[in-house]
Amino acid sequence: MRVLLFHFAELGGLGGVEVAVATLAEALNLRGWSSAIAEIAPEGKPPRVLPNNIPLWSVAASSYPKLMRPRSWASFLRSTLQFRRVLQEFHPDIVHVHYPVAQCLPVVGLASFPRNWKLIVTVHNSDIRVSPVEAPEIAPWQRRLFEHADAITAVSQSLLDDASNKYEVFRSKAQVIHNGVGSKWFQLPLDSKPDADYVLFVGRLHPIKGVDILLHAWKSVSSAFPNTELWIAGDGPDRQSLEAVAATLNLSSPVRFIGRKSENELPLLYRNAKALVLPSRREGLPITLLEAGACGSICIGSRTPGIPEIIEDGVTGYVVSPESPEELAAALLTTLQLSPSQIAQKQKDARNRIASQFSEARMIDSYMSLYESLVPAATVKRNGSQSSG
Repeated sequence: MRVLLFHFAELGGLGGVEVAVATLAEALNLRGWSSAIAEIAPEGKPPRVLPNNIPLWSVAASSYPKLMRPRSWASFLRSTLQFRRVLQEFHPDIVHVHYPVAQCLPVVGLASFPRNWKLIVTVHNSDIRVSPVEAPEIAPWQRRLFEHADAITAVSQSLLDDASNKYEVFRSKAQVIHNGVGSKWFQLPLDSKPDADYVLFVGRLHPIKGVDILLHAWKSVSSAFPNTELWIAGDGPDRQSLEAVAATLNLSSPVRFIGRKSENELPLLYRNAKALVLPSRREGLPITLLEAGACGSICIGSRTPGIPEIIEDGVTGYVVSPESPEELAAALLTTLQLSPSQIAQKQKDARNRIASQFSEARMIDSYMSLYESLVPAATVKRNGSQSSG
């Protein structure tokens, strides 16, 4: 089986969609299939090979074609032809679009014609929950893409429900396949000792992540626990403004902006934190919570769709109302006052919940079963040609 995963932007960070795509590509190769990745880039780039030996192609982003703007049609044609070249070079059985935004245009441009590949689309969060004001032109292209798709998946039940309300086609051809985390996240010893007492945020510094809410909640927390620090790991467009907010709050304990951390650095950060906090305004199924829970973190998140599917309120962590620094502060204070035995139990429950419901193996098995249901073994391509068996 040959599977082409189509990512919505350039690879290069540790965003949740990118992690899911890279994990899936690597796992498929390890199981004896052939996988490759296409990315959307501002300009097309030469093909290259990732360190894990996965081919990567770039497809130039397209403007939305409009009748009175000839150049927009030229941009659309360029993007479509570049995507066609990727198909000709890789010969996929499956094209799997993740987070369908910019990819909608070139894929729709070719999916409208007879094809020898199956189309799967996976929605992750803001690709569906974005408001019409933020992206007024994407909805018609998404609708066409979903109509052409042979199967659709969503990373959480709440996201599938929202998508079904927006696009009727989801009701007949969509299913939930949760994101998953690999076994390496479970391998840290539970008795590792931190060098400092800290509460942790990990993610992109963007308004939807709600770090400003966390900073205002920290005002009262820092007064009660002046020796506990708040560490904010990540980078993004809001970093400078968030640093300014932290400076104006006159906090009793330090707030440290520690920048983006690699996948190798994150496990101990998660494990040694007093709590992992994700006060998002919008989420799909945040991989940060899956990773942190697997490492034994007590997680606190907002009651925004997706997060309550991971955190079992009061058992593995706490769920609070979005946009409420007061509720978030109360949950943090409760967590920081837990006894050692209560902490150990919540850590154990968190790891068990992630292992049983959100494992990487379960995610990979689900996607592979879906692929095989769409492409019978007798039609799987071998070296770019049709196989008879």
